[in-house]
Amino acid sequence: MVHPFEIVAHPVRRRIIAVLAVGEHSAGTLCEIACAELGVTRTAVSHHLRTLRQNGVVQSSVDVVEPRSRSYHLNPAFLASLDAAVSDLFEVWEQRYGTAEGRAPMMPIPVEDRRIHRLGTAERRRRQAALAEWVELTDHAVAEG
Repeated sequence: MVHPFEIVAHPVRRRIIAVLAVGEHSAGTLCEIACAELGVTRTAVSHHLRTLRQNGVVQSSVDVVEPRSRSYHLNPAFLASLDAAVSDLFEVWEQRYGTAEGRAPMMPIPVEDRRIHRLGTAERRRRQAALAEWVELTDHAVAEG
């Protein structure tokens, strides 16, 4: 079976999956949406629907209203495999970089203004105090967050 990331890597398939996440749709509706939004042909959409069907991403049935048309819906098993693949990716990420709670946010380290030596002593102290207060408030907000 194809890896779930390979399935969702293509923008047409990703859009079809996003539309079907809302609910069941006919092949015609899926074609209209993909053709209008992505500028692809009906043949290309049909190809991607077949690929999705063959890989167990979607399931289809004959439309009861229009017997010549198919209705598509997402296969819950595919969503579970996609969720598992994303979880595996997060696990690798956390093993390498630590958990989100354990990582400090990526913030630039404050650098003193090079022109600060030109300022008077009182202004320099005021700016340094403001910078220290900002760092303290930021650290406090991160600790609470």
